[in-house]
Amino acid sequence: MKKIPLLLLLFLLPVFTFASSIFWDSFEYANHDMTSPIGWTCEDQSWLCGYLDKDHNRVPHSGDWYAFTNANDSWMFMPLYISSQLKYRFSGWVISDGTYELEFWAGTEDNASHMEQLLFTVTVSGGQYEKASAYIETIAADYAHLGIHAVAAEGAHHLTIDDINVDMVAKYEFSATPSTAYMSLSPGGQAVFRFDVHNLGYEPIDVIFSPSHEYFNNIHFTVEGAQCTTFHLEPDETKQVLTEATLLSTVPVGSTCWLDIMLVLDCNCATSMTTLWVTVVDSDGVVEQEETNGMRQVELFDLTGKKVDASRLKPGIYIERTVSSQGVSSRKVYR
Repeated sequence: MKKIPLLLLLFLLPVFTFASSIFWDSFEYANHDMTSPIGWTCEDQSWLCGYLDKDHNRVPHSGDWYAFTNANDSWMFMPLYISSQLKYRFSGWVISDGTYELEFWAGTEDNASHMEQLLFTVTVSGGQYEKASAYIETIAADYAHLGIHAVAAEGAHHLTIDDINVDMVAKYEFSATPSTAYMSLSPGGQAVFRFDVHNLGYEPIDVIFSPSHEYFNNIHFTVEGAQCTTFHLEPDETKQVLTEATLLSTVPVGSTCWLDIMLVLDCNCATSMTTLWVTVVDSDGVVEQEETNGMRQVELFDLTGKKVDASRLKPGIYIERTVSSQGVSSRKVYR
């Protein structure tokens, strides 16, 4: 039986955790045109809210509201607890009619004199929306406020920001999510298994496949139409993996087996795993197992009453009928 010790499971849990957003502001709700963004401290009203129908020339976007400044030097502050024990990714969409230096700060109070750590700086120019983001690996202390500071270069008059987001993330973090995790196969049958791999960290990664061979052989992986043993993911990118594998002909009917696919980064800095569980049936989709008082036969039917081949099931609801020396029983199952 496949078992994972509890301590090992607890140790692995952080590896499989999705990036967690602790702050998001798309300026969509309760704001009013030409007023300071709600929740932000803008003492001199140098940051205001704006609205233009279909103003955004970017994908994705959350709506038509945004925050902007037309001042040469402007600050705004938001209460936000930032811990020195965690790692973060800060991001936002930005556009300017000239050149602005846009800074993200962390500090103890909502004013410029108490902003203590410059998190990152981005130069905004070119007149097109662009995504500004940075992974912050070291937070010097615990802070209570986020500060945004914009400084205009000569000739710049307008800076717009939108979709400000702060995530707790790891530098190298990714997940594997299967499209389906269960199927039935006869010995020697071919498994086709799909799963998505998503880069949740801030850095690009190269992912290496490391499958188990206890019950399967002839294991092949296809990504974007090409067979491979490793593939590349940019930050926030998702790719679907097609796995084809042959169930060993020696696996007994009635048993349960699995195909573990461990995914390892080439830097050996993070891992993830996805599993395909397989019920082994005979070529007619029947599971037979010995009982103390004889044999047990299991058959599957769809909701119209038609017998189905368990090795070719689509995801859905089925009726499982069991015939044994104890009688006949039926139950609803989900595949």
